[in-house]
Amino acid sequence: MGAATTQYASNGSAQESLTKKPLKYLGFALLLAWHYCLWFVPRAFFHVPLLDDSVTYAWLINLAATVCALFVIAKLLGRKRHLSDYRWLYWAAPLLTGVATLVFLVVPQAFSIRAITFSLPFFLGITEAVMWILWGERYASIKANFSIKHIGMVFGLTLISTIAIASFLPPLVSSVFVALLPLVSGALLLYVTKEQKTQKVTYPPLLPKNTAKEGFRNLIVVCIISFAASTACYFLAAIIPWEILPTTEESFTVGIVGGAILILAISTICIAAANRINIFKLYPWLLVVEVIAFALFLAETSYYFPSFIMALAVSSVFEIFLIMYFGILTSKGYIPPVWAFSFSAGFIRAGILAGNSLAIFYELNPALAQAITPETCLVFIAILLALLIALVKQEYNIAALTSEPLSGDDLKRICNEITKEFSLSERESEILFLIASGRTADSIAKKLVISPHTANTHIRHIYEKTRIHKRSELLNYINMQRSDY
Repeated sequence: MGAATTQYASNGSAQESLTKKPLKYLGFALLLAWHYCLWFVPRAFFHVPLLDDSVTYAWLINLAATVCALFVIAKLLGRKRHLSDYRWLYWAAPLLTGVATLVFLVVPQAFSIRAITFSLPFFLGITEAVMWILWGERYASIKANFSIKHIGMVFGLTLISTIAIASFLPPLVSSVFVALLPLVSGALLLYVTKEQKTQKVTYPPLLPKNTAKEGFRNLIVVCIISFAASTACYFLAAIIPWEILPTTEESFTVGIVGGAILILAISTICIAAANRINIFKLYPWLLVVEVIAFALFLAETSYYFPSFIMALAVSSVFEIFLIMYFGILTSKGYIPPVWAFSFSAGFIRAGILAGNSLAIFYELNPALAQAITPETCLVFIAILLALLIALVKQEYNIAALTSEPLSGDDLKRICNEITKEFSLSERESEILFLIASGRTADSIAKKLVISPHTANTHIRHIYEKTRIHKRSELLNYINMQRSDY
């Protein structure tokens, strides 16, 4: 054991620059940047316009293939097995992704022969899913904490840089540049995992199934919310005629850059804030922005452009937030890495696929679209508002799952300090400790043999004395604001 530890330390020191803090997310950020450059930068395609129907259908096929591959791999591997065990995938997946990308973007037959037009994006969806999971398992093995100020900053800067380069290079050179992105991502993955050749990789131990049920239930709720929100985002973006937008074909590129700027702004706020900001306090605001985007679309055509940009930007931020949330659940042992990263991409991409498909159906039936598009937008607004309420109600559970737990002695000490600071009564102090231990109002009532009404009254008094407004904030306060997510 000592020799293995020493060997790991020497390997780790050689890779320190790529395994600490922000830089460790660079490889994964390059994989995301490849996806967005491939499908959102007009110059990437050498022979066809970005918004040609063949590209649109290839995009939908790619989304479907990615979703199917992610869920199938997760199902096949289950709770105990890992994709990283198949070492040949580390070089095969990036190499095949890069070559297939280059063929797809440059070879004329890629869009003149229908079988190739549809098979290449399908194949790229599978290889992307493999690389996605490999990176996810890498982060789980090093117990990455998925801090928003780190992953958000790296993702935002990487996406803006790669899109800028791909947009200003000559068309053929731009195609080659995009094809190189998965190769660079794969090379970084090989580099940071080279210690796996001599040492068995360890992952966060999984909690017992019964213990992990709460985390899995929260995961499913967040998945459903994110799927519906992504569906709404991409329906709105796809239903707006790009021909009337001021940036025409470049509008999709601008929208994705808007998402990168938004995540950079959020990261900057988290860095500058005196206390650390839990990302799930920001999550509901994304739904609010989405509702505003729909309202602008319904108001008048002059607001189409900001509505379009807001929809695309919010969708890309959803993807980053979901990666972070599921990564945190993995680090705490609620779900295996393959499930976390399959679900994080799978539900978002499934929502994008659903939203785009619905918009295309409307475009193919213009009479129907003209009749019911406003009503459809109102339905989406109602759904988003309902999801917003559900998400706010879920905030306590999310915060409880993603907060760094305190030890029993630390918990008692901090609760005693809060009792003294705010002059809590003996009963309020007792209830404060039970809240900090994860008990609900009903379980507190049963524990203390009091009525639920009495328990809630004491809890309300604790809120009033501490000037805290809800349970998730109280937990975060007791936890000394240690959550970095």
